[in-house]
Amino acid sequence: SVMSRMPKNSLILLFALVLTGCASQPMAPADLIVGEWQSEVAGFLINASYSTDAVSVDGHDPVSYSLDGDRLTIGNDTISVRILSFPDRDEMVQLDPLTGAAQRFTRSQ
Repeated sequence: SVMSRMPKNSLILLFALVLTGCASQPMAPADLIVGEWQSEVAGFLINASYSTDAVSVDGHDPVSYSLDGDRLTIGNDTISVRILSFPDRDEMVQLDPLTGAAQRFTRSQ
């Protein structure tokens, strides 16, 4: 077989590359959004708590949200869709495609 003819170091390198490829697979926004987040709006700190299907801001009653890939819709407000990105696990950016304004959040828990 090809594997038996490869030098041992090459097998180790190949295995490491496969593991790295698996570990670097990007997670979907639905996997990353759940948790506690903080952001600043007009100089005020806000706390947003996302469950798998609702968001609560500063302890107010939760409002449902839906995700279609990276497109976040809060409640039925399809006009105010936000495009989500996660530069890393602890940073979320919500981009308003109409205005180009980006709201940055950091994970608080």
